[in-house]
Amino acid sequence: MEIKNLNVFAPKLNKVTIGLFPTAVSEEKLQEAREKAKKRIFGTSVVFYHTDGKKTEQEAKALPEIVQAQVNQQYNKGLNFLSQAEGENAIISFSKAIILDSEKVELYVKRAEGFLLLCDFQSAALNLRKACSFNTPKEEYLALLAFVLFLQGQCLYDQESYLDALHSFTLASEIQPWNKAYRLQSIACLAALDRHGDCLRLIHMQLQEEKENADLYVLRARLHDHYQQVKLCFQDVKAALTLEPKHSGAQALREKLMTKAGEAKVLAISRALEGKLEEALQKINLALESQPSEAQYYIIRGTIYRRLQHFTAAIDDYLLALELSCDQETRTKAQTQLMLTYNDFAVNCYTKGFYKEGVLLLNKALKGQKKEPGLYINRGDCFFQLKEMTFALADYQQALELKPHDQNVLNRISVVYNEIGLQEQKKRKYERAESFFSKAIEKQPYLPQYYWHRARVRRWLQDPKGAQEDAAVAMLLSSDSKKVFPIATSFFPGKTMTEIASSEVGQAAKMILNNAISCPELPDSSQHETVWREPKIQHLNSFLYQ
Repeated sequence: MEIKNLNVFAPKLNKVTIGLFPTAVSEEKLQEAREKAKKRIFGTSVVFYHTDGKKTEQEAKALPEIVQAQVNQQYNKGLNFLSQAEGENAIISFSKAIILDSEKVELYVKRAEGFLLLCDFQSAALNLRKACSFNTPKEEYLALLAFVLFLQGQCLYDQESYLDALHSFTLASEIQPWNKAYRLQSIACLAALDRHGDCLRLIHMQLQEEKENADLYVLRARLHDHYQQVKLCFQDVKAALTLEPKHSGAQALREKLMTKAGEAKVLAISRALEGKLEEALQKINLALESQPSEAQYYIIRGTIYRRLQHFTAAIDDYLLALELSCDQETRTKAQTQLMLTYNDFAVNCYTKGFYKEGVLLLNKALKGQKKEPGLYINRGDCFFQLKEMTFALADYQQALELKPHDQNVLNRISVVYNEIGLQEQKKRKYERAESFFSKAIEKQPYLPQYYWHRARVRRWLQDPKGAQEDAAVAMLLSSDSKKVFPIATSFFPGKTMTEIASSEVGQAAKMILNNAISCPELPDSSQHETVWREPKIQHLNSFLYQ
């Protein structure tokens, strides 16, 4: 049943097939049309007529020559377009030539130049990379590729595409690592990207190769300035100016640093006058970061440290100021402040009981200032506490030479003589003890203790008259008769105070005391206390703030 149905539809299918191509032509007509097309395309060039795949020897030789001729023709046309700055036409010509001969390096190089005319740096770089991929690339092609990458990076940098620009500059640097312009642009990109560490690393590498390049120091100084690293900025500016004293960039940065330092110094002085010493210290530190070679700033900071009782730091600053000072006035000021700091430090040590340290500090102060009597007084006080009476006396006498008739010095000398007299008395050397007590009385005749001491020694020396005269003078000088009377009775047994005063010895004592008071070399007794005082260290207040 199915076989019959198939036979029925077979004739109909043949009819449909025949009707599909009603315009079909014979094979002869097709061949004739092909010949006409060949004549129209190739003209008289019969070499292209044979398409059966079989070439004659003549055809095999002619084909490469024809291709090369076409390549040369397109190449020359491209060169002509380049000379006329017609980048698009040049690219078309070189592209046609490349289609015919893709192994010719110059074609890629020239096409890259065409892309450069159109500012298409990416395409130019691709063509140059292709040119450099053939065997061993010429140095000029590599240089051109690096330059194209540099231009591409510069355009990207101007468009603030810093990361892409950095990539281009990095590629250029890899091709020509000795070209500092490419590396510097990489540094600029890193700075724009806030990659501070990478920036400094590249500059450091560059400076290892070019240690005499002032521009690099200025560039690094600008980076330090941007990131508020003032001290490092100053160091690089100084290095740049050492290499090129007239470098404009370095001079501009130096002026900027000097302005900052001046403003900070003014604020530091203002805060110090207000008593805000910690704030003043912060401000002067800022000034010193900007100008670490300015001697005046170290003097100011040293003064602040001294007022804060940071004596070691103050001394270090004054010593630095002495090293950096260029004029005599600044040097003198630093020397004076250093001496004052040694003195203040010694005073501080004295109050804490460190007398040996006080002596050492005052020794240093006296090396720089030998005409200041207060320093000798202070050192003498330290020696006195150390029981070095000979040295103490020598210092007090030196102070008296510098400042004659100074009662503070005379009092100290009298105290030393009295102390030595007491020491001799303990050794039972009474004659020597009497001599030192007499010297103490010469320097200070208003202290009754000295007379009591000499009276006791004279009694042991079997000089009762002298002992009674000293005891009577001591009674006249003493303000508290109740305390004095028990002592006086040991020299005047059985007599009252009135009887002693009216006696011959009492009258002689009055004459002795009147003679002492009327001596022109001695100070007026009304200006001085007549009670015992331990010697205290001199602070030189009048001199410190002169």
